[in-house]
Amino acid sequence: MTDTTTLTELETVTAVMMGRRTVKQFLAQPVARETLQQLIEVAVWAPNHRLNEPWRFYVLGDGARTQLAKIAGGITQRKILEAGGEATVAERKGTEAGAAWLGVPTLLYITYLTDSNPEINLENYGAVCCAIQNFTLAAHALGIGTSWSSGAVAAAPELHALVGAGAAEQMAGLFRVGYLDPNVTPGSSRRSPGSTFTRWIDEVPVG
Repeated sequence: MTDTTTLTELETVTAVMMGRRTVKQFLAQPVARETLQQLIEVAVWAPNHRLNEPWRFYVLGDGARTQLAKIAGGITQRKILEAGGEATVAERKGTEAGAAWLGVPTLLYITYLTDSNPEINLENYGAVCCAIQNFTLAAHALGIGTSWSSGAVAAAPELHALVGAGAAEQMAGLFRVGYLDPNVTPGSSRRSPGSTFTRWIDEVPVG
C-alpha cells in the first residue's frame, strides 16, 4: 500500500466520520432488508475481546412497529398523568408520540449479552458500542441516516419482550433508520480538539 493510497483511505474514512449526524427526519421509503443486512455485516466487524460477539439485532417489521407505537403512546400518557396532567392532553400526546415512532421507516433494536463477570460485561458493552459506530458510519456512507435512542421507549420491558430478546440481554439502543431527505439540511456540530483531552506522559516520577 502506498502512502498516497493510505492518505486517500484516511481522508475517506475521516469524511464519513465527521459528516455523520443524528437524523430524525427521513424519506418515507423503508430501508431494504438486503441493505440492512449489509450494514449489520459491517457492524459485526467491530473489535470484541475474546470474540464474544455479544451483539444482537432485531429489525421491527410493520406489526412490531405498530406495537411499539402503542408502547410509546402508553409511556407518554402515563408520564403526563403521573405529573398531574389532564387526561385529554395525555391521550392526545400519547397518540402523537405513537404516530411519531410509527412514522419512522425502519426501526432497529440492538442488545448485548450481559455477564456476571463485571469485566466481561463491560467488554461486551464496549463491543456493541463499536458495532453501533460501524453501523451508523456505514449507513451514512450509503446516504442513510440514523438516530440512537436509549430513553424510556427503548428501555421499556414491553419492547424487550416484543422482539423476543432473552433475559441475559441488555438494551443498547433503539435506532431510527432511514434515507436522508435531500430537502432537510443536516444539523451542524462541533467537537473540542482531541488535544484538549490528551496528556503525553513522557516521564514517570520515581518513588
